[in-house]
This record gives sequence, structure tokens and C-alpha cells, in this order.
Amino acid sequence: MRPPYIYRWAGLLTIVGLLVGVTAVVLLDRGPSTTLAAGPVVELPVATAPAVVPLAPVRPAIAPTLLTTTGGGGKAVALTFDDGPDPATTPRILDLLAQHRVHAVFCMVGQAARAHPDLVRRVVAEGHRLCNHTITHDPGIGARTPDVMNRQLQASRDMLVQASGGADVDYFRAPEGKWSPALVRTSAQDGMRALGWTVDPLDWTTPGAAAIVTRVQQRMHPGAVVLLHDGGGPRAQSVAAVEQLLPWLADRGYSFVLPT
Repeated sequence: MRPPYIYRWAGLLTIVGLLVGVTAVVLLDRGPSTTLAAGPVVELPVATAPAVVPLAPVRPAIAPTLLTTTGGGGKAVALTFDDGPDPATTPRILDLLAQHRVHAVFCMVGQAARAHPDLVRRVVAEGHRLCNHTITHDPGIGARTPDVMNRQLQASRDMLVQASGGADVDYFRAPEGKWSPALVRTSAQDGMRALGWTVDPLDWTTPGAAAIVTRVQQRMHPGAVVLLHDGGGPRAQSVAAVEQLLPWLADRGYSFVLPT
């Protein structure tokens, strides 16, 4: 017996509904793929190579020779100050140098630099150069073993670098001028030029400002490196002598340079 029409129509509608549903699912499944294919091309970021950081410039090799001249030609003179920094003397020396627009080399004792970093920073800020003068002003350092000598020079240099906030230490000077070939070589290997002098007025003996001035004037010559002191004891006489010597040298045509 055949089912009534109503059941036949219900079955037919069910089949049609199933077909429509399957078609919709197929279209929905294909839709996103079609849309992505037809849409604009999206470029993904491409990984780039890391930036190359340039290395710090390499300082030129330093010859293991004792420097006792300003180098170059003309009437030039280099002023150097030993045994500081000292809070009673160094600021007065710096004031005079600034007044006459003169730059100098300050050979500093490591312990003094560590005790007065403000003065070390002022020296650097005003355009002067640093010189390593050992940790404790040790005149026997040139007779130490190579290893001890090297470690002491590096330690005292590090004290100056730290006190100054990172400035270079361009020179090394042996206390009392007691050099040895090994000490000259070691200072060069550690990146510091061995700095001597040619004019020594013995201001550390406190002979009086007039005597200091006279001795410098008598020994002055083009290319001279003058040894003076801003530490290691009372240095009022040295300050008074510098106050007289700066205009005297300028009046005679001397320029003030750094040892090279």
C-alpha cells in the first residue's frame, strides 16, 4: 500500500533540505580559501641581519722610549704637575691654567686620585691629560719583577680611569725619575707613554717661588718638558711660581702644548 501524499511530500522536503545543507557546508568550507586567494597579498616581515657594531678604535702602538720633548718645531713648552691631586693646590693650579688657556699633564698618584675624584674629573673636563704616577709614589717600581710591575701599573691606571669617569691615561711617569728599561717597556705595553722631563726647578724642595722661577727661566728651551708639583706636600711656592711663569713664557713667544 502506497503512503499518503503528505508523507511522500514530507520525505521529498527532507531530501531537499539535506541537499541544501550539504551544499552550504561545501560552499562555506571553500569560501575563506577563495577569499584569501582573491584578496590583496600580505607581505610578512623578513628577518634582517643584526646591525654590525663597530669596534672601538685601536690605539696606535707606543714605542718603548722615554719621552722628554714636546715634539714638532717652534717655541713650544709642556707643563707637567706631579704627586696630586691635592685639594689645597690642584684647584689653584687649574685656575691659573684656565686663566691663561693652557693645557698640561697631571701625573697623579693612584691613592690621591681615589681620595679626590672630583679633582680628577675637573682636570679631565678642562682639557688636561692624565699621567699614571703609581699607586703610592713608589720609587722602586722599576726594580720589581715584570709581573709585579705590570700589575701595579695596571692597578694604578685603573684607579685613575675610575676616578675620572673613564678618561684615557696617556702617560706614565716613574716616581723620582727612577726609570729602568723594563719599566719603559711595560708602560708602553700598557698603552702609556713613558714621560720624562728636561727642566726640573726642584720645586718640591720648597726653595722659594723666586728660585723656582729663576731655575725654569735659565733652563728654558724650545721643546722643553717642565716638571712641577701640585701635590706631595705644601705647594704654595709652586703656585706662585706658575703664576709668574705663564705670562713670562707667553711674552717670549712660547706656546703650550702636550708632549708627543
